[in-house]
This record gives sequence, structure tokens and C-alpha cells, in this order.
Amino acid sequence: MYKYSDLVNKKVLITGASGDIGLAICEKFLEQKCTVYALYKSNVEPLIALKGNHANGNLLNILPCDLTSQKEVTALCERLTVEAGRLDVLVNNTGIVKDSLFASMTFDDFYSVISINLLSLFRLTKEALMLLRSAENPVVINVASVAALVPSVGQANYSASKGAILSFTRTLAAELAPRGVRVNAVAPGMIESKMAKKVPRTVVREVTNSIPLKRLGKCDEVANVIVYLSSSASSYIIGQTIVVDGGMVMR
Repeated sequence: MYKYSDLVNKKVLITGASGDIGLAICEKFLEQKCTVYALYKSNVEPLIALKGNHANGNLLNILPCDLTSQKEVTALCERLTVEAGRLDVLVNNTGIVKDSLFASMTFDDFYSVISINLLSLFRLTKEALMLLRSAENPVVINVASVAALVPSVGQANYSASKGAILSFTRTLAAELAPRGVRVNAVAPGMIESKMAKKVPRTVVREVTNSIPLKRLGKCDEVANVIVYLSSSASSYIIGQTIVVDGGMVMR
């Protein structure tokens, strides 16, 4: 991977760090010699393995946090204020799915996805704002989805949450850019991951055939874009959504 010299020693907070894309993001920032704070709610084992196996694993700090709890988020940011003093990069990557057709979707199915995917993002970004403002040229990157851009049958809740993230990103970017904070979003398409393996094979084949590159994306390909958006190489990019989907959604 390309080395961004300005990222060395940067302090990076990543949510949803124990998932496939989250792990790839952690790994790529470790390659840049960043100090990484990896948040998880469950399934810590992959993060422990990454810390033990990566050459820069000593830079990985693994922190449990339930982002739906205001108390835990406040305590997290208080801890980071003491231990880190600032945040150079915040990557909001937490997300869940609870798929079903709208006719059979319950209110709890809808609300739980909105709560974790959208409200938790607001909660952490709000609490972390002072830490970000304590850094020089801080960056916020929100991970959305192509489901925010095109219809995704059976994902009314997920699509709504990710569409809201894109609108939130643009407005937050406009508000914070004059204060030196850059905000952007990344919208992955279908990526090779444990989540994709839960999708019926017939659907995966249909999606693959609709992608000009004729393959699913790799977690590393999403992580590489996020690292780029965190670096000074993207210093004039603000309020944008970078779609990482092999050309499936072209606008």
C-alpha cells in the first residue's frame, strides 16, 4: 500500500472494528504507523489476532464500547482525552442489517437498524468533536453503502439509515469545514465478507453480473479509500461520497 508520510503517529478511532471491513481498516492504518483505537461490542478475537500478528500491533488499542449507550460513549471519550489528547481521524464504520420485505418488517427491526447505524454515529461524533478539534487537520469518514443510492429490496431500514448518513455527511462537512475538520463518506458495494456470505448465492451471482468488473469488492479496497481520505493527499475533498463498487452504480 502507498505510504502517506503525514499519517505517521496520527491517532485514529475506528468503530465496528471487529468486522471484516473494520479489520481491514485497522490493518491499513497500522501499516501507516498510526495509533489505532479499535472499538468493538462483540467478537474481539479477530482484533486480538491482528494485534498479535501485525508488525505494528503494539499500536493497536482494543476497546469495548456499546455505541447505543450514551454513558459508555461519554466514558470512552473521557478516556481518550486522557490517553490520546486528540483524535486525528474518526472512522464511523459500525453497522448492522435486519433484512425483510417492508410488509413483514417490524418497528423494532426498523428502529434497531436506525439506532445502531445512524443514531450511534451521531452520538459518537458529537462526543468526539472536541477531541477532533484538538488535532491539526482532523478528518471524519462515515461508512455508508450503495444501498443509500439505489433501491435495495428487503432493506428499507438499512437503506434509510445509510441514506441519512450521506445527508448527515454533507451537512456536517459544510458546518465543520470552516473550523478545519474535513468530513466525507465512503459507500461500498457488495464486498467479500461474512455479511455477503449470508446473501443467497443466486442474488450474489445477479449482483456480480451487474458489476462491470464482474467480481465483488475486497475489504482492502474499501480500507484503501478510507486511508486516502484521511491523508493530506485528499486535503481538498470535502462533503463527498466515494463509491467503491466496481462500477455497479454509475451516476
